Amino acid sequence: MPNLKKDNIISSLYKDQLFVNSFDWSILILRTIPSFYMFYYHGMKKITSTSSWEWLGKAAMSTIGIEFGFIYFGFLAALSEAVLAWFIFFGFLTRLSSLFLISTMFFASAYHLADGESAESALIYLTIYLVIFILGPGRYSLDEKLFSEKYLKT
Repeated sequence: MPNLKKDNIISSLYKDQLFVNSFDWSILILRTIPSFYMFYYHGMKKITSTSSWEWLGKAAMSTIGIEFGFIYFGFLAALSEAVLAWFIFFGFLTRLSSLFLISTMFFASAYHLADGESAESALIYLTIYLVIFILGPGRYSLDEKLFSEKYLKT
C-alpha cells in the first residue's frame, strides 16, 4: 500500500482534475440529474395535460406583455421541460435543447417574481442549463458519438 503524505492529499485537491476525466464526468452528472428532476417534477405533468397549455402560456407571456399564442407558448414550455429535458439527459442536441430550457426558465422566473412568489427553482434550473449550454455536452453524450469529428471520420 502506498505511503500517502498529508501534503500529497491536500495538493491533489488543488490540481486541475481530481480524477481522470473528471470534467466529463461532472458534465454528465450536471446534465442527467437536473434533467431527470426537470422531467419528473415539471415536464411530465405539463406534456400529458394538454388542457394546461393555454394557462401555462398565458401565465408566462402575459407577464411580459404578450397577449397571443398562449397554447403555442404553453406547448413549447411543456415540450422543453419534458422532451428536451430528456434530450439533455442523453446529451442529444444538447446546446439547442438548453437554449429552450433557458428561455422557459427565464419566463417561469419572471412569472413567479411578478406574482410575488419565489423564483428560486426556476433560476437554479436556468443557471444549470446556462452552464451546460456554455460547456457543451461533454465526452459522455450522444452529441459526442454522433457529431464529433473523431467519430465522423470512420
